[in-house]
This record gives sequence, structure tokens and C-alpha cells, in this order.
Amino acid sequence: MPVPAGFEITGVTGASLETSEVQSGVLQLKLTGTPQKNYEFLISMEKSISSTKGATPFLSILKTQRETGEVLVEGSGTIELTAKEGGGLKRVDFKEMNPYLRSLARFPLQAGFRYHRQTSEAPSLALEWTRFPDSSVLGAVAERAVITTLVTSEGKSLTEVRLTIKNQAQPFLKVNLPPGASILSAEVAGEKVKPVEAPDGNRVPLLRVGFRPVDSYIVSFVFLHSGAPFAKKGGSELSLPKMDVPIDILQWEVFLPQRYQVKDFGGDALSTNLLPPGAEYVADIEEVHGSFQAGVGVGAGGGVGIGALRADFGALLPGQLGGYVVDPSGAMVPNARVTVTNPDTGYSQTIATDNSGRWLVSGLRSGTAKIAVSMPGFQQTVRNIGYDANRPVTYSIGLQFAAANQTVEVTASSVNMETATITNRSLQSLPLESRRNERELKKEAQKQQLAASENVANFQRKVAGVLPVHIDVPHAGNSYRFIRPLVLDEETKVTFTYKTK
Repeated sequence: MPVPAGFEITGVTGASLETSEVQSGVLQLKLTGTPQKNYEFLISMEKSISSTKGATPFLSILKTQRETGEVLVEGSGTIELTAKEGGGLKRVDFKEMNPYLRSLARFPLQAGFRYHRQTSEAPSLALEWTRFPDSSVLGAVAERAVITTLVTSEGKSLTEVRLTIKNQAQPFLKVNLPPGASILSAEVAGEKVKPVEAPDGNRVPLLRVGFRPVDSYIVSFVFLHSGAPFAKKGGSELSLPKMDVPIDILQWEVFLPQRYQVKDFGGDALSTNLLPPGAEYVADIEEVHGSFQAGVGVGAGGGVGIGALRADFGALLPGQLGGYVVDPSGAMVPNARVTVTNPDTGYSQTIATDNSGRWLVSGLRSGTAKIAVSMPGFQQTVRNIGYDANRPVTYSIGLQFAAANQTVEVTASSVNMETATITNRSLQSLPLESRRNERELKKEAQKQQLAASENVANFQRKVAGVLPVHIDVPHAGNSYRFIRPLVLDEETKVTFTYKTK
């Protein structure tokens, strides 16, 4: 076999191979045993190059009339590869290649080819690539952060952060606490560890002696913030620290004394307490193919709800906006007409939902966006939202049956006002007894919405018996829940106004 110019043979193996040598640029193989119909050899060769272009070498046995072969191209590091084939080379899917050949790859496969070489042609493959610098390996990631905050009438807040961690090799979690806050305790997989203070932030251990994680595990810490006492009325702000691990989804429950009536929530997280009674909130965020999808949706009763979509949608790319359309029973609505407009840029796109009720548009810029959904037999629903192209979320929109030509419009910045209008319309069309039942259901739903979860009860017990601090946490109060997807080493803040009942 002639050795391609510039290449050096670095190894030859084979079950029937006795010896191999290169003479005058020709590789000669001496075989053992009786002649066979088929032979297999593994021949490796190298060539040093400094450019971003190269030609793939092809070995060929002299005096053959026809050859059949397969070619796999693998790339070391992060590269963008362009391959131009010729001489009978045909591109094929990796799965169609010989399993033994695929098993030899040490780096990610870039391209695969197959050829039937004739005497009148020679296969050729020109390669050109762009190499990108390697980035550091992500040491750890938090699949979920479940956070519980207890606030006292003196303005102090006690917060427990529970992270579900997948850890490769990161020993510590860097925590930048807000001014006036300090870490009281920390645990790794249920056992206490000691936090470390440093000039550039506190450190919470992610590992401990004798602990070798093989899957996700819990890391938690509790911090105390001095805060400011509540007045008869005013405004307040709560904040969570920066943490140097990416967090897929953050759930935050704030428990306040019952005598404080709060409203006008703002900040970085989405508040579920701004939602009307009857809205569905999915407390246990489900994983969707390795990523979490959080969204705002209109419930069957006309309410707007925040939660995770349970159907398979996949992660959205920057500039995309999508979701589902459902009917009052929760079933997906195919062929619904969805129009997305941005009045600031003049963007407008109209599509139809697929058989699974899904819709998706691309090329949307940050700003205000209007989502209009229409379907024969249903009220037209219009959603006005604030859209961040760099952090796209998934919206689930519910349609209501139409008695006449009706439109339901919901504005994200004034959900309570719009919801009251919708609710009054629906109540006025009901008989008196039905209206009473509807009001009772609304009150019960609102009560359930403000009820504290088991996380609050567990944290209250922990404060009383474990933490090295005495603080009079409220035992009668209301919970306010927030959610934020994909937090990357940044603070999460919540603001609200309050008055004493």
C-alpha cells in the first residue's frame, strides 16, 4: 500500500499479520496462515500540520480493481468543520457506519463517508476547520433551589436555601450575602459542615470528608438578615445572595406575619401571589428532557397561572416565544390561530398550533409583546406581556367557550384588575345560588393559595431546636411564592408594599 505523502506510519495490527515494513514509500504487510477471503487491519499514521486545512489520506492496495471503504472524521476539541468530498465519496449517517470503526473514535465524530472505488477514480476529502478555545469544565450545577424565608415583625428574615446539586469536582459554593446578613449553619447530604468566611464572600462546602456523591444530593445553608422593622405601612425588599453555580429553577416561599397585608410585588422573580384564585400552580417543577420549563398560563377558570409545562416542549432559544393552547378541560387545542406582535418594532407573526396544541415563533426582540389566540367556538384571548429575548419562557394559554363574540384580555402588569373584570362578567351570567358558590370557591382557593407549605413548618421546627440563634418567627401568617428559571450567579430580589391589618 503506497503511504500518502508527508504521513508516517505509526502502527499496524491485524490477526493475520506477521510483519510490516515501509520501503520506498510503500507499506508491505506479510501475512501468516492459509489464504482467506477477508482480512482486517488497523493502520494508523500521522502528519504534523499548522494550517486550518488538510486533505484526508486514503490507503489503497496496489493492483486492485475495486475497493469499498468507510471514512469517519473525528475532531479533538471544539471545532467547526467543513468537508468537501469527491471521487465517489458519499456522505452517510454515523449510525450506518461499521460499529467496529465507530468504536475506534476517541473524540466527537464530525462526518462519515462511504465509497466504492473504481480504477478510473480516486476518493478525495478536503477538510477545513475553525478551532475554538476550550472552555473550563462546569464544576457543579444546581438542578433546583428550594428557598424558604421567615420574616418577623421586627424586619428580620431567616432564610433556608436547599440546593439539589450535581457536582463534578467543585469543593465550595461561593455565596455573596447581602449587607447585614450572616450564615448560621450549613449541611451537605444531611450532615453539618462548617461555612468559611473570606474577603470576597462566604464559602459553603459542597463536599465533606468520606462523602463520594454518585448522583444528585442536597446542600443547604441558613442565613440571617437583620433587615428593618415594619411600620404601619410602607415598602420592603428581600434578596437572595449570588451563588456561583447555575440554578436551573428557583422556588422561593416567603412567610410573613398574618397581620401584614402585602401587594404590588416586583423584582427579579415571578410572583404566584399576584395570580387570581383558581389559577393552577405546579409546585413540584418537573424536569423536561434535562431542562426546566417555567411559564405563565391561563387556567380553565379564566385565571392566570405560573408553573411548569408538563408536556414535552424543549428548551427555547433566545428570541423564541412559544407554548400551548388548551381548552377548559385542559385538552390541547390544534389549529388555533396564534398572532404575536411587538408594537415597538412592528414585528408580527401568525401561526397555527400543531396537533399537540403547540406554537412557536422566532426572531422576537425584547420589549412588550401581544399574544392573540382565536379559535371558532371559543372566546378570543389576548395576552400582553413583557418579553426578554435573552430569557425566553413558555406560555400556556387557555381558551374559554364563547356564548357570543367575546375577547378576554390579560395584561401582565395589571393582572388583578383584568382578572376582576373577567370574574365579574362570568359571575353576572350565573344564577344567584351559583354566584354564591363561585364566591365561596374563590375564597377557599385564595385561602389555599396563601397557606404555608410543609417547608415552612419544617423550617420553624428547625429554628426552634437546631439553629444557634433565638428569633421569634411567626407561626400564624401567609405564604407568598415566587419562581425564577435559570439563575446564573446573580441576586434575586423581591419588593412589595404592605400595611398593617
